[in-house]
Amino acid sequence: MRGSRSTDTLLSVRRGWRVAKRSVVSFYEDQGTHHAAALTYYALMSLFPTLLLAVSLLGVFGEFPGTYDAIVGHLRRVVPPVTLAPLDAAVRAALKSKGTAATGLVVATLTALYGATGYLEAARRALNVVFEAPRGRSFVRRKLTDVASTFVLMTLVLTTLVLMFAGGGIARGVLGGEAATVWRIARWPGAFAIALLVFSFIYYVTPDVRQRAFRWITPGALAGVAVWLTASAAFSDYLANFNGLNVTYGSFAAAIILLVWLWLTNVALLFGAEVNAEIERAKEIDEGVPEPETLKLPPAH
Repeated sequence: MRGSRSTDTLLSVRRGWRVAKRSVVSFYEDQGTHHAAALTYYALMSLFPTLLLAVSLLGVFGEFPGTYDAIVGHLRRVVPPVTLAPLDAAVRAALKSKGTAATGLVVATLTALYGATGYLEAARRALNVVFEAPRGRSFVRRKLTDVASTFVLMTLVLTTLVLMFAGGGIARGVLGGEAATVWRIARWPGAFAIALLVFSFIYYVTPDVRQRAFRWITPGALAGVAVWLTASAAFSDYLANFNGLNVTYGSFAAAIILLVWLWLTNVALLFGAEVNAEIERAKEIDEGVPEPETLKLPPAH
């Protein structure tokens, strides 16, 4: 019995190593960095409208600018000032020029929806390469899926931001001292869980293949979020210890920092998709599917 367990453990380790190695190779063969650059462009297009939407919601359902100022104060502790300052100024100027918060909410929703659907379309093209899938949905079906997915993802992302940055003084004022302490402890695991859900949701809904079943947490999502957190921490440490970007690029440093971080985020997203694809390939090999080099997932309709 002990020998059988040791053999099973060894086989599992070998399979995991094979999946990890093939994921790295497939990522470069599928030009993952190139697709991540395209996703970064669309993410940047939708970032400002999404921020404007979040602040407009505060104006309609909360207290603006008081709550917004508190959130920005917390962000200054974790986000480089050179990156945060221009975004903060742009959001305040946009809200001031739009007039009422309700008007800003409508405009922000429409523009964020437009940018986010473009991001999902680019993600679909990239994930179709990963899962070796031709286009299987009609134009109307794709757009309806993108619009519905955008609302889900925007809700999850905004919830993540609230969990991450509505601690400290904000939580204490709303929930009280003891509840604020619990909130500060629980917000990071909660934000991590929602990040896993965002990755899993994109992997399931976006590509033109019919997955076996939706799972809240997938190995690819775990790998993608782990790569994202590691890359973000390393990049943040680099920025904290080296001032070369500010010296070299001056006022453009904030834009470059934001672009690099978004690119790293999308690299992590696509790498996680490669992990899921290689796990699916390993399952097909175990099931005796012919031509294991080509995935046999049915197309989505």
